[in-house]
Amino acid sequence: MRIAGLIARSPAMRDVLAQIERFARADASVLLTGETGTGKDAFALAIHSASPRRQQPFVKIDCPALPQTLVEAELFGHERGAFTDATVARPGRFEAAGKGTVYLDGVAELATDTQAKLLRLVEEKQAERLGGTAPYPLHARVIASADAGLEAKVRLGEFREDLYHRLRVLPLRLPPLRERRGDVPLLARAFLRESAARHKRGPLRLAPDAVSALERHAWPGNVRELRHVLERIVVSIEVDRAEIAAADLPLEVFDEPSNLYASDAAGPPTLADLERRYIEVVLRQVKDNQSEAARVLGISRKALWEKRRRYGLR
Repeated sequence: MRIAGLIARSPAMRDVLAQIERFARADASVLLTGETGTGKDAFALAIHSASPRRQQPFVKIDCPALPQTLVEAELFGHERGAFTDATVARPGRFEAAGKGTVYLDGVAELATDTQAKLLRLVEEKQAERLGGTAPYPLHARVIASADAGLEAKVRLGEFREDLYHRLRVLPLRLPPLRERRGDVPLLARAFLRESAARHKRGPLRLAPDAVSALERHAWPGNVRELRHVLERIVVSIEVDRAEIAAADLPLEVFDEPSNLYASDAAGPPTLADLERRYIEVVLRQVKDNQSEAARVLGISRKALWEKRRRYGLR
């Protein structure tokens, strides 16, 4: 199932995409919440792209990156002479969005006084330029996003409860990647194709053991981490390689014991199986550098040589 480039096979993500279709038609404020790296930007754009406003501007505002001294001028605009460098009048982001969509990324990072002015804008559908005297109407739809800790900020009084409820007319929680493991192979292959094309590489494929290892990883960095892992592999593997094996994956992918042995074999792996597997991964990661592999494994070069001979790792 796909909407505006989003991929979903897992039940959790199918539910999210169904909500996106409904929310796109509803034309009310949407609040996206989820862990860092779950792809909130992509989901906000998907809602806009599926809505009747799709032909109008989509204006993203990176709230944490707004200079505190200029945040009001950036959001609401300013008149000439409103402050020292205001030599000409300038519309704010909301004004520039017209009848499109304003996406407030990281809205929880706005200062309390700015939250109050944003509340007025959302409630009254109008704003006033800095240094101005006449309000202008707001026609844009508002989509906001925040990390999973937003509700705690509301309870602590760090984010206005009234603004929270105004933005949360249509709430959408984005599941972390560990709750949608069925999507990992699809996402991994899509990221692999994108990265290979960007770096002018030929077609690359994932071996079954690599797919299994990717599915077992918990992905604390979510979709963003998965994308970066595939990008790193594409850049680092030999140019004549066409297949990516589990041993090509970064060591952090194997941080769960269950992932050290991605195999279809029946029954649990033996201790020797796990040791062979881990040595193979380390050797591939250090490009067969014997000294570096011994250092990572915490053994001597001689011990490593003996283990390689025992396991047939040439």
